Amino acid sequence: MKTILYIDHSESYKVLLQEELSEEGHRVIPVNNIEEALSKKREIQPDLIILELRQKILDAKSFEKLKRRYPDVPCIGHSTYSECPSEYKEWVDYYLPKLPQSDGLKELIKSL
Repeated sequence: MKTILYIDHSESYKVLLQEELSEEGHRVIPVNNIEEALSKKREIQPDLIILELRQKILDAKSFEKLKRRYPDVPCIGHSTYSECPSEYKEWVDYYLPKLPQSDGLKELIKSL
């Protein structure tokens, strides 16, 4: 299964998604923001990144650092926006809105 770096400021959503994806056999590493993810040094080697786009501190510079650290790791934008905002489209490889059920996200993860 996959090691997933999950970047989200919402504690409740991190817990929920970690439980659901762990049940699917994935290892989920939850962090609050990109800077926290980068501070983990090389101890994190994810197969996939899920990034909440409604971060308080989310800018192109931080995202570029993340992509330099993990250049070949696909990134799923995940947020309450119904569609991926145009300013984020160049940052993420895929986009799924946050929904009460996570079936769409689970299916996308399986396909990657």
